[in-house]
Amino acid sequence: MTTGVPLTPTALASAAMPEAPPPALPDRDVERFVELSVALTGFDAFDLHGTGMARFYLRTVLDQIGDQPYHDFETALEQAGLDPEKLQGEVAQDLARAIAHLWYLGVWPPLSATVHAELRRQVANTGFTASPEAYVQGLVWSAFHGHPQGAKAPGFGTWAAPPPGAPELPPPGRHRRQAGDGR
Repeated sequence: MTTGVPLTPTALASAAMPEAPPPALPDRDVERFVELSVALTGFDAFDLHGTGMARFYLRTVLDQIGDQPYHDFETALEQAGLDPEKLQGEVAQDLARAIAHLWYLGVWPPLSATVHAELRRQVANTGFTASPEAYVQGLVWSAFHGHPQGAKAPGFGTWAAPPPGAPELPPPGRHRRQAGDGR
């Protein structure tokens, strides 16, 4: 039985060769990325490593902007004393925003059109969820003491206690006294 597709050595070789995974990132590069991310997110290195996403996020950043623009960003942030508010230039500021966005929401946001054009990247300038796990590990949940719905339960009975920092509510049946209401 024939399929109409000639089975040449080249066709067989290309069909059998899946795309190679990207090379592993050195630990020192991941540690440096976490150090920069501490400055961008306000979370400490322990919390960032605790997400399990550092290596994956660094790979995502490199895939989206390229090695040289990332290294230029590292240098710019170092020259700013690891203070993102002191970053100069639209590219560095937009990359800082994008990396923080990635950590907090697990989403790579679209870059501004001018930054994307300046980077001369061939990848589409669209936002995307980096992975299903990125949503679950987003820093946003820790920032407001919440949990990702449907992915991580807050723990048995935790609904019975008010969230940290919540104002104290009066007992049921009692009205809160308002200023000037005379009660």
